[in-house]
Amino acid sequence: MDRVSYLKKLRGKLRRLPAHELDAALAYYEEYFEEAGEENEQKVIVELGSPSQVASQILADFALKDLEASSEKSAKKNMTAIWLIILAILSAPLSLPLLAAAIALIFSFGAVIISFIFAIGAGIISIFFGGIAALISGFFILTEDWPTALLFMGVGFIVTGLGVLLFPVVARFIKKIVLISVETLGRLFHKIMRKQKGGF
Repeated sequence: MDRVSYLKKLRGKLRRLPAHELDAALAYYEEYFEEAGEENEQKVIVELGSPSQVASQILADFALKDLEASSEKSAKKNMTAIWLIILAILSAPLSLPLLAAAIALIFSFGAVIISFIFAIGAGIISIFFGGIAALISGFFILTEDWPTALLFMGVGFIVTGLGVLLFPVVARFIKKIVLISVETLGRLFHKIMRKQKGGF
């Protein structure tokens, strides 16, 4: 493989990056080859590793850097970062057992996080609707037994208010969990890559 085919393959592996990031990455490696000189082309290729290795490192680094630099850590940005790290792991030239372990870890980690988020969301929704149900029940028995109706309505207002108050807190908590998950996934990727390099 020569410099041109190496950079062409690298471009193909990095096609999911934003255009300016892709151009910056390729410019950096083109300059790296130029500084080494034509006679050291093969030495540079060996030193850098395969285009897959370089691309997977760039993708994971970009995902984490973009997430940390962003002041608005939206759910969309978190999901994009997770997707880029998953792509980085899948495009890395890992041995089959290590790749299988990485995929299993990603999916089990994702399943745990998603289950946790759904459980929290379901808890808040059930608190809110439980309060509304108690309020409605209070209105229905108001003419029959007004002290019990007032109790139901009071409990309904308290529980519904609690659900409304907890919603923004839980939303921030979920965003924080997703952010920590993305960073953990990034660290996991770097650990896998170090282990892979150490294995050679």
